[in-house]
Amino acid sequence: MSLPLHESRVLALIEMGLCKEDHDLAARFAMFNRLAEAETPPGRERVEPSRWTCWIMTAVLLAGMVAVGAVAALVTR
Repeated sequence: MSLPLHESRVLALIEMGLCKEDHDLAARFAMFNRLAEAETPPGRERVEPSRWTCWIMTAVLLAGMVAVGAVAALVTR
């Protein structure tokens, strides 16, 4: 998986900071990288919104539309 350049830089900075502070963690990072280098990384995970989330988003959108309509009706009087 290829990350955008900005995300790669941020992750590298985080890793460098953690490795400086915790040498055991640095050793674990190195071991993980050696073990995982032959594996292909998974694609980006896509999380589908739940049915409940869709209902909430629909309700908020409708309430916003009603509010905008009410304000428009008051302004045009």
